[in-house]
Amino acid sequence: MSKILPVFFCIVFCLSCIGKKNELRTHAKTKNEKKELFRLAGSINGKTFKSSDSITIDIVNDSIKPDSCVVGVDGKPYAALYGLSKKISLASLKMGMRRMSVSVYSNGKHLETLPFAVKIIPDVEPVNCKYKIVREYNHDENAYTQGLFYSDGFLYEGTGQKGASSLRKVELETGKVLQKHNLDNQYFGEGICLHKNRIYQLTWQNREGFIYGFNDFELLTKFNYSSEGWGITSDGENLWMSDGTSNLYKLNENMNVTSQIEVYTDKGAVDNLNELEYINGEIWANVYMSDIIVIINPESGRVVGKIDMSNILKKEYIKPSTDVLNGIAYDKTGKRIFVTGKNWAKLFEIEIY
Repeated sequence: MSKILPVFFCIVFCLSCIGKKNELRTHAKTKNEKKELFRLAGSINGKTFKSSDSITIDIVNDSIKPDSCVVGVDGKPYAALYGLSKKISLASLKMGMRRMSVSVYSNGKHLETLPFAVKIIPDVEPVNCKYKIVREYNHDENAYTQGLFYSDGFLYEGTGQKGASSLRKVELETGKVLQKHNLDNQYFGEGICLHKNRIYQLTWQNREGFIYGFNDFELLTKFNYSSEGWGITSDGENLWMSDGTSNLYKLNENMNVTSQIEVYTDKGAVDNLNELEYINGEIWANVYMSDIIVIINPESGRVVGKIDMSNILKKEYIKPSTDVLNGIAYDKTGKRIFVTGKNWAKLFEIEIY
């Protein structure tokens, strides 16, 4: 009997503890479960709409009548509703998946916020632009072109591949390299741009970039970012960066992301955005592994134009080492556009029509 009693009390104690744990779980679950006062009618959550569409927001409640509702987009107020139903235009919103919400108020008191999301795509297809070659220039076919810009009569080029990555100043007329800074072998160089008299250069997977003096290529400082580095350009005030996805990131001079856009055509997201160039208020981007350049509205992410540059490089210049189209530069003064590719023997001045 003396051996049985301790075992009995042990079993009772364990069962008591299990019961208390279940009671606590039930209480916590009941406490965390908050009954929704309102709900969104219809099935807009997760749906895809065109940029010219409007969505109807219907808020349903059987007993409480709110004074007003505030529609939010990506965490910021977008529109006010006075009533339980209203059409909201999507025309001014960015492309892609937008996080939205409706915050409900009564007597100045916030009652509830209802989250939802919609995907927005352009309502029209991009213009198919054509090009003509104005002039051909020699280009170093050993240059694995990752970034390109034009300034003061010269081309500036960033090249890739570990052990061969560099920053270069190039004579346009001849393709001769006039000045060169080699990156350490650990780096795979990517896009470059000129921003406020400094040269910015990305690296592919090191998540590290460099800022140089414009005239002497002296390394002034380094910076870091959280994604891969592909292309970079400047709109004069801000920097824009690509990471090989359909996203473009706007950065300030401290290289902090201040906003981003998702790049879309009417068919969907455009992935593999690579080398970038800001031209007349628009961002031009090479689409990696293709002969396509897309022209992007930087406010919305909408692709407004596409250029198919297939066969711009003649077969006689194509070798086993010749890689894809990559590299766009713009001469603001002369209104000239230059394009080239990775290990191409030629660089082209083109006109778009």
